[in-house]
Amino acid sequence: MVCLINSKAGTPKKAIMKIKFWGDYGLFTRPEYKAEPHTYSIMTPTAAIGLLQAIFWKPEIRYVIHRIVVLKPIRTLNMQRNMGQSKQSFQTAKKWMKNGGKGHYFINEDRSQQNHVILKDIAYIVEFNLDLEPHATEPAEKYIPQLKRRVDGGQCFKQPYFGCREYPAFFTWATNEDQSQLKGEMDLGMMPKALHFVRDPKGSISWRDPATKNYVKGKVIPELFHARMVDGVVNIS
Repeated sequence: MVCLINSKAGTPKKAIMKIKFWGDYGLFTRPEYKAEPHTYSIMTPTAAIGLLQAIFWKPEIRYVIHRIVVLKPIRTLNMQRNMGQSKQSFQTAKKWMKNGGKGHYFINEDRSQQNHVILKDIAYIVEFNLDLEPHATEPAEKYIPQLKRRVDGGQCFKQPYFGCREYPAFFTWATNEDQSQLKGEMDLGMMPKALHFVRDPKGSISWRDPATKNYVKGKVIPELFHARMVDGVVNIS
């Protein structure tokens, strides 16, 4: 679903789009439960941006989330999983390549059991619009038909997922028949709204600058907001 609204008097109309996502499971890990992951009660706005970017991404655009509509009752599931403790290492893989592909990794020596609290039987409507990055030279309206064609055809750059790759997300345009089953108010506490990448020579991460195409170092600063759900609707902006 795509509709046009005036954000402010005298400003151009913005196309507000609504995409429905659903799946069997989801895990949107709270930072205070990193050792044994415990999910937020609903999908976070940052996760919603990741879903949209999996469908359609260009370095000239960014997604602005306005609302998340929770369509189904919030249900959780406790499960235990065998997890590897070590992270994938590029340097280790490079060493194996130089050694003729010889190397080994034994999961039995690096495995531990963790308890996970995940969401089950989930469905959301994400309301958003496209904004332009500073280096963009084309209007945002150029990219809307491209996004529409991808959603219409069920196409994506990579499989969208709800927090973990093991929990795939399916998508289509939302319709007027898609209504939330939830009633009442619920305080969801502080949730991540967006991630801001800030350049810093002493930073611990690196990314490719979409304007210059060069890799830069920096850090990520999360932007939080106090989320409150009313009749299944969480207003982000």
